[in-house]
Amino acid sequence: MKKYLQKFILCFLVLFSVTSLAQNVTEDDAPKKKNETKISEVVNTDSLPASELLKRAVNWVKLESSRYGKTSGITTGSKAECTATFPVKPKELNPEVDYTGKISMKVIIECKDNKYKYTISNIKHISTSGRTSAGSIDNKVPECGSMIMGDIVWKKLRGIALKGVGVVAEDIKEGMNKSSADGDKEEW
Repeated sequence: MKKYLQKFILCFLVLFSVTSLAQNVTEDDAPKKKNETKISEVVNTDSLPASELLKRAVNWVKLESSRYGKTSGITTGSKAECTATFPVKPKELNPEVDYTGKISMKVIIECKDNKYKYTISNIKHISTSGRTSAGSIDNKVPECGSMIMGDIVWKKLRGIALKGVGVVAEDIKEGMNKSSADGDKEEW
């Protein structure tokens, strides 16, 4: 009887230690939140109410740009948002990879009294053909695979996307400096 009791205790200890190890491994290996590229800046203004800043943000969303397109414009509460898209294509005559398509990014402008905050996120590449879509610029390897799009081309495409982010950020700052009354006047 003593032998059975010893075996039982030994089995119990082994099972207990294996299950506790398994739980520790799964907790450590749990997927962590992705580091998503977000460009965000808070800009202070001189004594402007949130309603005026929101009108300026809405005017910026509605204003067409010759460098990029804006779609899906929405205004909710104290923020305006849209999706900005840049056309992109290789400049080489015979490119290694034809990544012709667009770079898209989500733009959110939040307004409070005397300040506004813009956030540019969800930056990704979508090819026209669909075969060379790279996806999010946060990916280490493009969605289409490293065999289709090499590392040098992928880095160049990410650089183009981040340059587009800079263009949008400068346009937001310019647009938010214009009075909302100026946005209603048509330029000819």
